[in-house]
Amino acid sequence: MTNIEQSRPHLSIPHLFHPKWEPWAVAALAMITGVVGGLGAILFRWMIRAVHTVLIAKTLQNGPHFLLAAAPCVGLVLVSLITRYGAREVKGHGVPQILESLALRGGKIRPRVGVLGIIAPAITIGSGGSVGREGPIALIGAAFGSTVGQILALPEKYMSLLLAAGSAAGIAATFNAPIAGGFFGLEIVLGSYQIGAIVPVFLAAATGSSVFDAIMGSRAVLATPPYHVINHFAMLFMMGLGFLMALVGVLYTKGLTASEDFFNRVSLPFWAKAALGGFVVGLIGLFVPQVLGVGYPTMHLALTNQIMWGFLAVLFILKYIATMITMGSGGSGGVFAPSLFLGGMVGGAFGNFLYHISPSLAPHPSIYAIAGMAALFAASAQAPFVAITILLEITGDYHLTAPVMACAAISYLTYNLFTRDSMYTVRLVRRGIKILRGDDIRPMKVISVQSALQPLQDTVFADTPVRVAWQKMTDLNRSFLPVIRAHGGLDGIVTLRDIASVLQNGSERHIDTISSIIRPLPKPVFTHQSLDEAIRYLSLYDVDMLPVQDAQNHQVVGLITRSGILRAYNASAVHAVDMRQQVERLHHSTLDSVFVEMEIPDDSPLVGRQLKDVNLSADALIVSVTRNQGRVIPHGNFVIQGRDRLLAYVAPAANRDQVIEQLGGREIVSFYQKEP
Repeated sequence: MTNIEQSRPHLSIPHLFHPKWEPWAVAALAMITGVVGGLGAILFRWMIRAVHTVLIAKTLQNGPHFLLAAAPCVGLVLVSLITRYGAREVKGHGVPQILESLALRGGKIRPRVGVLGIIAPAITIGSGGSVGREGPIALIGAAFGSTVGQILALPEKYMSLLLAAGSAAGIAATFNAPIAGGFFGLEIVLGSYQIGAIVPVFLAAATGSSVFDAIMGSRAVLATPPYHVINHFAMLFMMGLGFLMALVGVLYTKGLTASEDFFNRVSLPFWAKAALGGFVVGLIGLFVPQVLGVGYPTMHLALTNQIMWGFLAVLFILKYIATMITMGSGGSGGVFAPSLFLGGMVGGAFGNFLYHISPSLAPHPSIYAIAGMAALFAASAQAPFVAITILLEITGDYHLTAPVMACAAISYLTYNLFTRDSMYTVRLVRRGIKILRGDDIRPMKVISVQSALQPLQDTVFADTPVRVAWQKMTDLNRSFLPVIRAHGGLDGIVTLRDIASVLQNGSERHIDTISSIIRPLPKPVFTHQSLDEAIRYLSLYDVDMLPVQDAQNHQVVGLITRSGILRAYNASAVHAVDMRQQVERLHHSTLDSVFVEMEIPDDSPLVGRQLKDVNLSADALIVSVTRNQGRVIPHGNFVIQGRDRLLAYVAPAANRDQVIEQLGGREIVSFYQKEP
């Protein structure tokens, strides 16, 4: 329990109000959160402007132009210090932290995240870092909503609503887009359109937008002339652009994780990595300053067809590089606005290309820039409603509803052919945190095939006599045995039913060995795939087992059966209940705790040892293990391998370093549960 919870009785909405007044109470709290979201957006803009004045404007006035390259360097170093020693949650682009708090901590966000979550991104953007405002604004609003929920000790369902309401208010205010802000809270944060959530979330979005408009004025962020679609084949061109933007979306999402991996491998102190990344971004901005910061002025030029299509391509490449470096080297800021920038450049270049082929094909090339923005965000965020509504609201042009919808829909569908992970969830999925929502809610989808893997042991060869195979199955009480080749590899399986048929029909005189009754196996599954996928393959092929290939070397490492899948699922359910009880026991015995994710190096003395043999402190638990991007159920006989990613829960948090040393791991990230 927090200090607040210890010093006062639990106050919750069901205790304070009659059940019929609960919706009104939630709506009132959502509107209060919306006010803070709107004020936070104003404060955030003011802080960005102040940092920009100090680090860039005054530098250009009082010093040589080349000093501009140093501004992002200074900014990212300051941000790295804040995230390292202040609150690690503010590193990155905000929305994943919100989703993680919902998935792991019931919507609880430390209050300091709301404070540092506005300072760190303001420094990043104000110094020229290539990130956006929306992620931090969403995190600020969500942090306030979470703080209100924690003060009132609200149930998790109300805490989640206030998180979504705060995020919606921040997005609505910063983009002057209340409809899109509401959809952001529902579609991206909550992942559903429950009736009970729609009213408070949209009330918060409307409140945040109104507060911002009352102080800053109401105008479209990227106002454009009232374009009209003239060419009757434009819808087909929009669909083609949607397919292209899906590919760009995959490149964008993969780039965000690849850049982080690259900087993680660089053997430099954290502040040196930030300085290196900032300096490279500064050098790019020295020659092409349009890529620095959020980039709305440049986007507006693209939407009004004031940039040559060749330079649009250059801006896309350099903005992409600058964004990846800013995020990978430790920057704090959103990835929403950069996706709009990149989509606008590609869409504008696409429209100009059509125009140069024939002006009648695309009389208004800028239309494709608008559609490109919506399409890239729809794909990479997996949020088509948000993408469509926000582009219509920030441009103020509703004449383009049909082409924007067509382009965004095709982009969204095509992106799903490559991956279901959005730019907001890909980092979480890599750490074994699967955000379940909508029709994705299948418990087996978060458990990997490795949890039910039966290794290739107790095998036979193709020339094994029928009687020997029969005796071996009887002794082992097995219904089948894998058949392996002499030089390695899996030939198939031989079943007890087939052998019994041979013996009962007196065919043993003609069939000496099992070679003629070997059953071939269907296409294998990979170790990183989920049990949900394995079940579907078993049903599709109408078989009882599947071979399993290693995801890296593509060698068959075992088999997976229907009964094995059920056992793994049951073990996961029991493990989850037991683990939750143990976490709660440790959680209530101390004032602070921490989740630590660490990687086990190949040369660790733990490699090859069973989990039960590890001398782990009584105040630490291994919550999950991620291997080859698949989640494994840890148990006493679980054998640790090199490059396994262990998620440990430690209470009190002061013992974190001791636990890391005991496990011999390399820390990746830590998430504190309470104020120290």
